[in-house]
Amino acid sequence: MLAWTNPLPFALEAEHVWLGLRLVAGLFVIIRVVRARVTLSYALLWVPAVLFFPLITAAVIFLFGGRKHSALAKAKQGIMASARRLAGPVTPAGNAFRMLGDRAGRDTLEALEAEILAARHRIHISTYILSPDAVGREIRSLLVRRAREGIEVRLLVDAVGSWGTPMRLGRTLVKAGGQVARFNPVLPMQGKGSANWRNHRKIAVFDGQVAIIGGQNLGLAYMGREPSNRRFRDCSFRLAGPAAAALEQVFIADWCQATDTDPATFADLLHNRPAPQGEADVDVIASGPDCVNDPLWEKYVALIENARVSLTIVTPYFVPDKALFRLLVAAAAKGRRVRVLVPRRSDHRLLDFARRWYLRQLKEAGAEILFFKPDVLHAKLFIADDESLVIGSANLDMRSLFLNYEIAAVVRDPAALTAVKGFVTSLEAESSPYSEDLYRRSRTWRGRMTEAISKTLAPLL
Repeated sequence: MLAWTNPLPFALEAEHVWLGLRLVAGLFVIIRVVRARVTLSYALLWVPAVLFFPLITAAVIFLFGGRKHSALAKAKQGIMASARRLAGPVTPAGNAFRMLGDRAGRDTLEALEAEILAARHRIHISTYILSPDAVGREIRSLLVRRAREGIEVRLLVDAVGSWGTPMRLGRTLVKAGGQVARFNPVLPMQGKGSANWRNHRKIAVFDGQVAIIGGQNLGLAYMGREPSNRRFRDCSFRLAGPAAAALEQVFIADWCQATDTDPATFADLLHNRPAPQGEADVDVIASGPDCVNDPLWEKYVALIENARVSLTIVTPYFVPDKALFRLLVAAAAKGRRVRVLVPRRSDHRLLDFARRWYLRQLKEAGAEILFFKPDVLHAKLFIADDESLVIGSANLDMRSLFLNYEIAAVVRDPAALTAVKGFVTSLEAESSPYSEDLYRRSRTWRGRMTEAISKTLAPLL
């Protein structure tokens, strides 16, 4: 005769296990959100998700990650320590600087092509987007040609930014003897980074002597031989001298992360120390989840706090974090000339709504807000007191400041400042000031609701 077993204790035990899992998942989400540098409204978004779907929410947070990755930070520190041991700290002095900022984007395309053809030993290119259009194919063809001629060619593309790029573009280069790597693929995940951490850097280094950085991806939307009304207004910069070695160190670190390569493989390249080629002081700043702190954000904080006369910001997206924004408002209220130049309409409509509150508050504090009208403005520039210039790939939004891998350079050189200020002046000539009409529309209940929702979602965009 079979003995009857009461299922109630097993059901209670399973219920306790389930409750424990939900509590652990909820605690995991709370810790991750609290540690993130986000707004209170964004943090509160996670409350209903944690209450009703704790396990799913925890899985999403785990897949998309927080802001930092301790293992990556340690690996990057090791790479940079190795570079310093081999070559010593890279001096900021002795760099040649040239702005590449014509209306059509021809300057950057021609500079890239010239340096690719002139390289004698190696070509290292990292880009967020490699478009399968005429520009993308042209750059690829030149890289294939140089690889066949025996030049070391390494091309690193972001797996999300270049999602729609056919794999055959890379396979042709590999067959020619070059190397191609995708940074942080979402599927399949490689277990060493987050799907949410994108490599937004644009770096091209040639023989460790010359580098090109800026905001332009490799595609017709960013550069071309003929003008186009669909092209973003953007700029890049050619740097020659010690800064090129610092940028190559960043590229090598990213390449090692993407390919699981031992940094010791590049010991001879890390030892590279170019001779001075100009008068510009250039400090290279790499920021991202692999950094212990937030070096680019910290540099912006220092520049704003120490500004005596003026601050000029050119950015496609303006959604700063609370601390940075308060410093800008305080600078404007103290009488510093704070100018923010953004596109009248960017390629991310939600971010256009999200920026409204910030721009309105800055306007009320005394800042000058300018809207660039003809095209989508994609340039990223930060000028403090006409003395320090920040160039690179980072937008002034929370994704660039705290989530993406970004590259920047702080330039101190009168000639460089003159060139960039001339570029900004040309943008201002095609811009209109913050209008009262727009100001009133943004204060309607519908406008306020739209901007509040967009502002809350901004850290995800």
